Amino acid sequence: MSQVSVYNLSGGNGSKYISDTSAHTGDFFAIQFLSSSVISALTGNMDGTPTENFGKGDVIYGRWSSVTLSSGTAILYKNS
Repeated sequence: MSQVSVYNLSGGNGSKYISDTSAHTGDFFAIQFLSSSVISALTGNMDGTPTENFGKGDVIYGRWSSVTLSSGTAILYKNS
């Protein structure tokens, strides 16, 4: 696994903007919420699926291969 660095924290490995309720797949290490958002499904190293409302500007870190929102908008930061 690559290490988190200033390079990938700043989006150096790329990112993906999402604003729909489709499953988005890849190798992601951070999710930054651009508006009030709710996650409906996560596949990765976080136990359970957080169902609370994330506010604009909130960021969560982990390792995910799939992210699905039920509402809102977010940027998924790529691990590599």
